[in-house]
Amino acid sequence: MSKIKVLHINASSEGGASVVAQRLNEGLSLYSSDIESRHLVFSGKPSVSSQNPYRLLANNGLKRLYALWNHAVDKFDFLKYEASKSVRFQFSHASIGMDIVDHEWVKWADVIHLHWVHKGFQSFKTLERLLKLPGKKFVWTCHDLWPVTGGCYYTWGCENHRINCGNCKYLKKSNDNDLSSRLLLRKIEMWGHNEIRFITPSNWLAEQANISAVMKSNPPMTVIPNPIDTKKFDPLNADRLSTLKSDNGFIKPVLLFLAAYLLNPAKGFSYFIELCHLLFDKGLDFEVLILGDNKNEPLGPYPFKLTHWGYVTDAQKVKLAFQLSDLYVITSVQDNLPTTIIESLSMGTPVAGFKVGGIPEMVDDQINGFLVDSGDVIGLAHKVGDFLKNNRADFRNQARLKALNTYDTKVIVQQITKVYKDL
Repeated sequence: MSKIKVLHINASSEGGASVVAQRLNEGLSLYSSDIESRHLVFSGKPSVSSQNPYRLLANNGLKRLYALWNHAVDKFDFLKYEASKSVRFQFSHASIGMDIVDHEWVKWADVIHLHWVHKGFQSFKTLERLLKLPGKKFVWTCHDLWPVTGGCYYTWGCENHRINCGNCKYLKKSNDNDLSSRLLLRKIEMWGHNEIRFITPSNWLAEQANISAVMKSNPPMTVIPNPIDTKKFDPLNADRLSTLKSDNGFIKPVLLFLAAYLLNPAKGFSYFIELCHLLFDKGLDFEVLILGDNKNEPLGPYPFKLTHWGYVTDAQKVKLAFQLSDLYVITSVQDNLPTTIIESLSMGTPVAGFKVGGIPEMVDDQINGFLVDSGDVIGLAHKVGDFLKNNRADFRNQARLKALNTYDTKVIVQQITKVYKDL
């Protein structure tokens, strides 16, 4: 039997969706003898790995300008619809795209595995042409809810996608037959005429997705967590960890906060700072390490020691941050299945946060971390405070064990290979 040829497609080499696509791409080559895998990316870095075939479409100055132009034109076109500037990057009407049906890798593939396809990469028109290619099977990993809504990435409690969307809070002219309603009807028609196997990394997202009118003509979402190479993301022994902390100027237990953009309200940075104040007022010893862009907004002054590394794209430096930290705190008020939590667990760093999205599926309260209801900073401070005062070894061991059993690349490759074979 010949190998199944799988092509992963993603809009950018940056972000969580790209990390997942590349980890699958590499993992399939390492651990599946039945799959040949490649990864096609629209824009971003020239290369993220030499271990498996990876190709960047915008691979020179002119093509990079084309990619930027596509994204800009797509967002400019949305200006006439958006309710406010704040929702501009929370909704996509996918009006501009790049036709890739004649690309040699697309022709090569038996299975087209879509990931995150926005930023001017794929429009409804180009997706329709792609889905009509004869002899191809399609898998789509939903890193957010866009494939099953009228255009938003997250619904924030809205359930209009159950029937036909409409009356959308993201839109300036909101009514029963607004843009969101028209887009959802288009997805129902396009997705329903093709055999697409939808995958999502969390039960939480699957529950929200499966109620969509889009899913009435498709099989229910298959839940497969995001993978991680636990050999690369491994914990340090106590002696090495102590030396590493000293070399980087940390002497107290370290609380880590990480977000691409610190002022994104979904990430709950203000809750994290409130938590740190409560812990400081309790007289606890700790230091804070923060990774993320704050758009030149001042951080502090605060009474506790805070180290800000800014926006970090270097994977090794992100790994160092987890290694240096005693506890990763994620105070997001909405999230899916954060890659950062998987990385933290794999390196034996416990996690504390709110019970939102897929986080309760990842963090086991009082075993490999701590969970409280969304916004309950006082409750979180109580649990984190106890953690700082007591032995942390059991939590670190359990965090590592959760990663090995649930998110290790070998485990995930077995699950995804079965999907390809079933198709």
